[in-house]
Amino acid sequence: MIDLDTMDFAAFDPGDMLGRISELGTQLLVSWDMHADLDLPPQASRATSIVIAGMGGSATAGDYFAALCADSSEVPVTVVRGYRLPNYVSDRTLVVVCSYSGNTEESVSAYDDAWKRGATIIVITTGGQLAERAKLDSAMLIEFDYRAQPRAAIAHGLGPLLRIGAVLGLTAVDRAEAEATAHLHQNFVYQLARPQAPAAQNPTKQLAMALHGRIPLVIGAEHLASVASRFKNQVAENGKALGAADTLPEANHNLVVGLATGAVAAKTLSLVTLESSGYDTRTQKRFEVTTQMFEEQGIPVHRILVPGARPLEQIILATAWGDFASYYLAALNGQDPSPVPPIDRLKAALAE
Repeated sequence: MIDLDTMDFAAFDPGDMLGRISELGTQLLVSWDMHADLDLPPQASRATSIVIAGMGGSATAGDYFAALCADSSEVPVTVVRGYRLPNYVSDRTLVVVCSYSGNTEESVSAYDDAWKRGATIIVITTGGQLAERAKLDSAMLIEFDYRAQPRAAIAHGLGPLLRIGAVLGLTAVDRAEAEATAHLHQNFVYQLARPQAPAAQNPTKQLAMALHGRIPLVIGAEHLASVASRFKNQVAENGKALGAADTLPEANHNLVVGLATGAVAAKTLSLVTLESSGYDTRTQKRFEVTTQMFEEQGIPVHRILVPGARPLEQIILATAWGDFASYYLAALNGQDPSPVPPIDRLKAALAE
């Protein structure tokens, strides 16, 4: 196995994915401050529903935002991944279309759908077709300039959404919380996760080594449910490995029955749990019982108690776990973490 403590990360990572994942917290605060003077369309405050349309990392930012709104917003916030918006979208809906490139096929289609329905539209992007359409249609355009793989630019999708939430009174997140989150993330990176931290003291390296050659099943709950999905996606895009994700309590109503053949799965499967002291006590109990059931079948279990006092802090720190574990997994797999050739192949085939 590759020695993660001695390898040349600069040579294996020419796109500097390490730099991008290391500055997630800092970039979230940068993004928050960048949009301090956000002036929303008047119709936005009258919206009776909010839809975030996007794919990949852009949609994940929407998931995080929706999770943060769940306990405070009186207006429903949903995330749409696909070409079409729900039938209820109307002139009383605020649709935020998020796309790093501005050319994502599904997001452009969702924009067109929102425009036809008379919805209030906000576009968050670096440019592309969506920026041009927003300008032509006089829709609100939030542009940012951050050079990275789209999944590594999640802070610049989440920052404007948090600002929108603050203006509309959907979340209680403020600058103090964004700043505290940035500091916690920075401390996590420099004290525990960066390459200079040896494996003996680096839990993200330890997790990557434990998952190497195995398929991780990542389970989260409540505000960390979407982070479990992000973790699985990072294992795929950074680590170039297959994974899966699920949530509690839902998994207790179906997935656990598959443990009837768990001894066979134990040869290739590992369970990773994202746990929080802020979960409902009934949810916490479910993690205790569920992990015990997996262990009884010989399936390796890796329980992560995510630090942080508030949901945003825990969302970003849980994200960091997935970012760094998948980064080190890429190294162990001998793969550059940045390129995504299968996605490029799919886009080329669809364009024919």
